[in-house]
Amino acid sequence: MTELRIHETLPPPPESALQKKASSPQGFGSLLEGAVGKIHRLETEANRSVAALLEGKADVAEVMVASQKVDLSMRLLLTVRNKVIEAYKEIMHMQF
Repeated sequence: MTELRIHETLPPPPESALQKKASSPQGFGSLLEGAVGKIHRLETEANRSVAALLEGKADVAEVMVASQKVDLSMRLLLTVRNKVIEAYKEIMHMQF
């Protein structure tokens, strides 16, 4: 019987993924910084839409969507932060 080799049947990873991984390694800090920056941009956009609503230039639905984007993004960021803190505390309580 012939030997089955799975690793030969898998396609090689795309070159762009390998180049991206090699050229710009991202750490947790840079990912967190990017997330906070994105939330800040969403918050700025939501504030602008509220101002446009007050001027009569925007729709209520647009303002609500922008506000909900900020709210969900902030909740996700806080949840991730809390999980990271829990993991850190768990590691600190480990005995070697």
